[in-house]
Amino acid sequence: MGEAVHIIPVGFDFQRLAQPITQGDLDADRIHLLHSSRETSDEEAQELAERMVERLEETLGTLFGKEVHRETVDNIFDFETAYSKAYEMIQEELGQGNQVWINISSMPRTVAFAFASAANSIVVEEPEYRDDVHTYYVSTEDYLVTKMIRELKQEQEFLKELTEKHEEDDQIQERLESIQDLVSDVRENGTTKGAKQIVEFPTVPIGELHEFEEAILRFLHEHGTQESISALSTALAEQRDEDVSPSSYKSKVQYNIQNLEEQGFIEREEVKNKHQISLDTMGKLWAQTHLD
Repeated sequence: MGEAVHIIPVGFDFQRLAQPITQGDLDADRIHLLHSSRETSDEEAQELAERMVERLEETLGTLFGKEVHRETVDNIFDFETAYSKAYEMIQEELGQGNQVWINISSMPRTVAFAFASAANSIVVEEPEYRDDVHTYYVSTEDYLVTKMIRELKQEQEFLKELTEKHEEDDQIQERLESIQDLVSDVRENGTTKGAKQIVEFPTVPIGELHEFEEAILRFLHEHGTQESISALSTALAEQRDEDVSPSSYKSKVQYNIQNLEEQGFIEREEVKNKHQISLDTMGKLWAQTHLD
């Protein structure tokens, strides 16, 4: 029986990441804490994220005697980066005979879904690991943001009363206006503001790839977009040095392309009456995690 290894992407939470281990709900021999290396103009957010990592490292390592590894990850908020990192770490631990537990409670949904998808992909590819990979989410008892909103509203009323008593104090008036703007923002927009980027999550493939399907993905990874099925089949036949009739080989390629497209590995785009063929998101992720 191997070790129980936890992989924890760290965001702005502490208790939901620590308590499953510290309260004995889950065994843990080793713990990987992953956090972003990205500096942000929001000093409070950066300081809070760093504080959570430090508290987890101190609590799990120093106080509870667990083996804790802390790692910064460049661009962890990018789906493809997070997926590849998760896939690599999970596979490495499984290869050593360990049980892997992935806590997706804290990070933004992009990171959480990337780690969950990577774990699911491994189990689909290698069903023998089904009992060795565990993705878990810890719900919260209370959201502090709602308390903060209530406090802001109370502060707003308090400042209004102060303003009436001290009309000449510009500083109080400025604070009141600032709080009013923030409360109005929350009332109109909720706890977030603006829509920065759309991230489409790929569907995890339904089964194991065949050798010829892998050959197609490898070729597209190495040579990039192909202008048509015919161009792909001709180039692939030459690379593999296969002596077959062009028509039958093209049919074989077309059949496998269709299967790969249905699973999200490949996309076809019509350009000037031809269908250009390239790797879709899942195909790029497969190449990143399966090819050197």
